[in-house]
Amino acid sequence: MKSDRSNDHPPDFSKEPKPSETNVDRNQLLRFIHCCAASDVQQEAASGLLRTLQHRLDLSCQSFVDLQEEDQTEPLSLTADDCRAASIILKHCSRDTQLHLQDCEVEDGGLDLLFPVLDRVRLRVSKSVLLQLLSLIPVHSERDTVRRAESLCGALGGELDLSHTTLDQRVCGGLVQMLDSCEGLTELDLSHCQLRDQLLLVLITHLHKVQVLDLSHNKITDASTDVLLQLISIHSSIHTVRLFSNDIVDRRPFKKHKQFEIW
Repeated sequence: MKSDRSNDHPPDFSKEPKPSETNVDRNQLLRFIHCCAASDVQQEAASGLLRTLQHRLDLSCQSFVDLQEEDQTEPLSLTADDCRAASIILKHCSRDTQLHLQDCEVEDGGLDLLFPVLDRVRLRVSKSVLLQLLSLIPVHSERDTVRRAESLCGALGGELDLSHTTLDQRVCGGLVQMLDSCEGLTELDLSHCQLRDQLLLVLITHLHKVQVLDLSHNKITDASTDVLLQLISIHSSIHTVRLFSNDIVDRRPFKKHKQFEIW
């Protein structure tokens, strides 16, 4: 992104907006963000910008109905400088702000800069950015790793939807850290993830805090029956495990437990 997004004179956000006035072009919004983050004096405009946007920092192209059709499918590329500016703005929010990053491509270095403010936002992102965030949770400092996991969990509202994604080793490492660190992760959707018994075995000991677990449409077989039964027998907080459309042949053991949905 070019540096001309900043400006020597921050815009005036002192007037309360009408609802119809809060939808702005996302490139123009990025210029506002850079402008407000450019200096200590201009950062005073940050809270006004968030009020004008009704505490919704939305960089998703699907939110802008006036874009040309060809622009609606073009992802917005966010650099580290963009994310640094957004992070500065979000530090000034007085309440939970919505941060929308669907239809965006974000550098790993940019996401690193957003982690410190995730505890202030409600986050909506594409699956690809979500996988990036998970892969970036583990860092050298255990304290910072836990802090990242807790912040991301809170920003997602306690629900983690990884359906229709592929979980590589880095993503699984972040997922395990989140499962271990967070008390508020109540729903986990791992449906349509091509999960096999081996990967389930890696994750199973970290699933004890999840209340609703969706493992449907995967490659899980009868080899995982015992570990799944042990999971719900040890952890009474788990009240739903969905196993629809897997490769489990003998379903009788699961029918004895109301927590399983398999038939």
